[in-house]
Amino acid sequence: MASVEDIKQALKKAESEYDRCVEKLEKFMEGGKGDRLEELKKNLREKEDVDEKQRKKWIEEKEELEEEANDLKVEKKEWKEELLKWAEKLRTATDDTDEDILMSML
Repeated sequence: MASVEDIKQALKKAESEYDRCVEKLEKFMEGGKGDRLEELKKNLREKEDVDEKQRKKWIEEKEELEEEANDLKVEKKEWKEELLKWAEKLRTATDDTDEDILMSML
C-alpha cells in the first residue's frame, strides 16, 4: 500500500493535471474555437445556397473542432476521476474528512 505521503503527492499531481485540463478547455471555448464551432454548426444548418466545396470545408473544420473539444472533455473527465480516486485513498488511509483533505491541499 502507498504511504500517506505518496498518496498526497499523487493527489496533488491529479489536481494539477485536472486544473490544466480545465484551463485548456476554457481556452478552447474562450479563444474563439468554441464560437467558431457554433458558427459552423449554424452555417451548416441554415445556409443552403453554398456550393458543395464550401459545405465540405465547413464539415471538415466542424468535425476537427468537435474532436478537439471532445478530447479535452474526455481528458478533463479522466483526471477528475483520478483526483477522486486519490482523494478516496487519502480519506481511507488517514480517516480524514473531505474538509480535512481539501484544507491540506491549500
